[in-house]
Amino acid sequence: MKPIRLLIFDLDGTLVNTLEDITHSVNFTLGKLGRPLLHLDTVRQYVGDGMTMLLSRSLGMHADLLEEAIGIYTVHQSRNLVVRSHLYPGVKETLAYFRSLPMAVVTNKTLEFSEPLLDKLGIRRYFGMVIGADAGLPLKPAPDAFLRIMKGLSIGKEYAAVVGDGTTDVLAGKAAGITTCAVTYGFRSEDELRQVGPDHVISAFPELKKLFRAA
Repeated sequence: MKPIRLLIFDLDGTLVNTLEDITHSVNFTLGKLGRPLLHLDTVRQYVGDGMTMLLSRSLGMHADLLEEAIGIYTVHQSRNLVVRSHLYPGVKETLAYFRSLPMAVVTNKTLEFSEPLLDKLGIRRYFGMVIGADAGLPLKPAPDAFLRIMKGLSIGKEYAAVVGDGTTDVLAGKAAGITTCAVTYGFRSEDELRQVGPDHVISAFPELKKLFRAA
């Protein structure tokens, strides 16, 4: 097992399955704007790069509706964060197992959604820091958020690891020089994830206990 001093997690598709609630908010928005609704598997391919990109992709050629779409989506999503969303199996128990370590969340979701989601699902207390899309830093796959966390905690890259379901998580981790672990149960296929070369690939969150130990 690799000794570590910091675990960084993605949020959507890694800790929490939010896909149904996101799809519901996307389709509510599209319906309000008179646009065709999208299948859940289509929305799955659109998430991961922040709300603006999600809605831009969902609107297709109708970029002129983007500003209005953001307003509709923001209100609806804030009121429907945890209707169908739920923790993936073993998340709470595994976070408790690693509770002696500093842990953080870095997400391309804004904090107005991220913080309440973590709080309502009972896992906010495990994270010393949550960095969202509105932190003034470039979004993943840029490594800036990871580097800020490591600098703030004075933890070297050889003792840090990121866990995520997206290629953006792996690429950001590689750019930061830290260990990368991809999860295959989230929003991206195993083939997509392996193409960017993560250090580890797991199919269930509790498998982290076999990969890492507190340094």
